[in-house]
Amino acid sequence: YSQFGNTAKLASAIHRQTGADILRLQVSQGYFPDDMEETDRIFKSDNQNGRLPQIITELPELHYYDTILVGGPVWDGKVSSPIVGLLRMIRDYQGKVVPFSTGWSDTDNYQANFVAHAGKLKIADGYHVLTHTTPKYSPSSLASWLRKL
Repeated sequence: YSQFGNTAKLASAIHRQTGADILRLQVSQGYFPDDMEETDRIFKSDNQNGRLPQIITELPELHYYDTILVGGPVWDGKVSSPIVGLLRMIRDYQGKVVPFSTGWSDTDNYQANFVAHAGKLKIADGYHVLTHTTPKYSPSSLASWLRKL
C-alpha cells in the first residue's frame, strides 16, 4: 500500500531486483484524502474506534507463494491501517511474510508493530527506510537485505 508513492517506488525497486510478482493494495477511493494531516486524523480516529478501511484489491491464491513481501507506509510510528487490514485477510497464509516500509523521519518500532498485528503469521526481518533521515534507501542496502531472505 502506498498513499503518496514512496512505498510504491520501493516496491518497484524490489520488483526490479527480484522479478517477483507485484500487486498494488488499494482501499476504497476517497477513504484517505490527499492531505497527510487529514489522513493522520482519520487513521487515529479509526484506531480508537477499531475500524479499518475496506481493501478493494482482489488477492491472488497465496498458497502458490513461499514468501510474501508486504510494503506500507509508517503512519504515526505504526503500521498503516490498510496493511493491518491485509494482515487480517491473510491470517491463514502458511509461508513467510516479510515487511518493508517507508517513513518520513522515524520508523518508531514498525517491525515490532507489524509482528504484533500479524498474529500467527511467520514474519521475517523487514527493510525499513526513511525519506528525510537515515536509514535511507540505497540499491546496495536493498540488495543485501534481499539476499538474506
